[in-house]
Amino acid sequence: MLHSVPAVCVLLICLLLVVVRARCPNGCSGHGTCGKQNVCSCFNGWTGGAADCSARTCPSGLAWADKAYSSDKAHQEIECSNAGICDRASGTCKCVAGFTGNACQRSLCPNGCSGRGTCSSIGDVSYYLGPEYDSTASYPLSGDGFGPIYTNWDKEAIHLCECSLGFFGADCSLKMCPKGDDP
Repeated sequence: MLHSVPAVCVLLICLLLVVVRARCPNGCSGHGTCGKQNVCSCFNGWTGGAADCSARTCPSGLAWADKAYSSDKAHQEIECSNAGICDRASGTCKCVAGFTGNACQRSLCPNGCSGRGTCSSIGDVSYYLGPEYDSTASYPLSGDGFGPIYTNWDKEAIHLCECSLGFFGADCSLKMCPKGDDP
């Protein structure tokens, strides 16, 4: 009987070690579930590359710069659009100068258009201010009143200033001189 008590203790200790080892790292930090092979399956918004789901993920957008993944294909979805740094504690992007948006997915208009214009996407400028064109019409500038639909990856990413009447320049900071006949 004395011989079997140590054997039972050793068996219980071994079982305890198996149970302890069968846990995910840091219990998945309360932000995921422990799955097969002790791997955490993180809840939406958590991981950030951490095996224990302790880091937040940041919003993703089309990459401003990345390696092409096939012929004429680039700009994959990536955290902070490759134009910012993810703050893993808060899950927010810290954009580098010149970029804005929750995923740093938009360019800023220079100098905020100096208060003399409107900041618009290149897609909107093309459609609302681009030249009318109807290839089936006899006169090239006839059409429906709208310009071409710009469809490239940056249609909502690149922004520029639409200057108010009497102003011009990249940031609408320049005032136009009077033009026309001088009576």
